[in-house]
Amino acid sequence: MTTPDSSPDDREVRRRRMVRRVIAVAVIVPSILVVLVAAGAIAMRFVSDDPAQWHVDPLTAPTPSTPNSYRVAPVDAAIDRDRDAPTYTLSAAELATAFDRIALADARTEVLAGSADEGFVTYVQRSAFFAFPDYISVRFIDTDAGSTLAVFSRSRFGQSDLGVNEKRVTRWLDELA
Repeated sequence: MTTPDSSPDDREVRRRRMVRRVIAVAVIVPSILVVLVAAGAIAMRFVSDDPAQWHVDPLTAPTPSTPNSYRVAPVDAAIDRDRDAPTYTLSAAELATAFDRIALADARTEVLAGSADEGFVTYVQRSAFFAFPDYISVRFIDTDAGSTLAVFSRSRFGQSDLGVNEKRVTRWLDELA
């Protein structure tokens, strides 16, 4: 605040202090945000994936209350689904082998539990930057006409997955066709 008896030098000193404060805030606040984001990205890579919690049967696992999941199930399955599962002329074992090859070829995807040989497997795929885990449980089923499958893909964190689970499952199923 300028008073009538303030000298131009006093006003200049106050102006310079104000400019320094503004610059300090403009540098410090973004720097703190960058450090917090980097710490979060690093911490996410050390989150434990507990197979007892995430290796679930896609035909019986409850649907999460958050809209960040996507489920494909056979037409006759008594569970909520986002899409009916296609049928294949392959045996369930052959379908499992083909699906496993497609899933594991996708970036940052690995088997969490089970195996294609067992006919029931859960994969974990992590997002590129933050490494948020998504879990994809798949059961392969023999039918009279060949085989089908049930897939339950869900995000561990967040309220919305921005359609990532649906896109992943759709892409993998399209590659099977």
